[in-house]
Amino acid sequence: MAAWFTPLILPQVLDNMPSDYQSKISFFDGTPNGITAQQHVDKMADFYELHEIDEENVAMRLFVKTFVGDVRKWFRGLATASITTLVELQRQFLNQWEVKKNPLQILAEYEQIKGKAGESVQDYCVRFNVVYNEIPNHLKPPVGLAMMKFPDGFNADMAYQLREREREPATMEDMQKIAVSVEANLLSRRARAKAEKKTTMKEESSSMDQLLKKVEQMLERVKHDKLEPQVRNPNFRGQQQPQYRIRQKDQRNQKQDAQQPIQTPL
Repeated sequence: MAAWFTPLILPQVLDNMPSDYQSKISFFDGTPNGITAQQHVDKMADFYELHEIDEENVAMRLFVKTFVGDVRKWFRGLATASITTLVELQRQFLNQWEVKKNPLQILAEYEQIKGKAGESVQDYCVRFNVVYNEIPNHLKPPVGLAMMKFPDGFNADMAYQLREREREPATMEDMQKIAVSVEANLLSRRARAKAEKKTTMKEESSSMDQLLKKVEQMLERVKHDKLEPQVRNPNFRGQQQPQYRIRQKDQRNQKQDAQQPIQTPL
């Protein structure tokens, strides 16, 4: 175990490492497809704050434990007992593994930086800060201008929420905390709207089901009425038309006249 940390100058009595830290830390292999060295340093700083790690010997050992592949080989090749502080360890790490960019390229990246699809506000804040801090001091925009640019990375709704506040944030850190809070409120509002829409659709579906049921009942009644046998009216003869009855009467009178004997005149 001691071979892991030979380049470090550590106290004789070491503080305990966090429990199950192996499953919680992120690793760095120095490949182009991974995160940058500066982003790794920032992630580990967040880890120290989240887990309340104040002991420097713990922070240094944790940082070394994130090295894999060529990065681990590089660290083990450093001179024994040559690094005394976490700051010195991070400096040597960045000097070796941080890709040096053209200042104009960094400025172009800063001008075009936008939030990515599915990216949380917190992750965008980290990315924004990394790019901003990479800009050389003689080219770096003032913090005030950076705060004006920061909302441009979000969609119109989010940007409006950040700009139209009663009290303007005093620092970039304050603005980014507000952005995280605004995102939480927007997500909560969208969740409520989605739930209300789901309830409305359920009620409309229930009303439609009731209407279809009534239509089915009406069709069933019509079908039943058609199947019932029709009863013949016994008074059908009495309901004959008047003209037909008159013709029958005339025919009977003519028959009676034909049967009577003819009388001769006196």
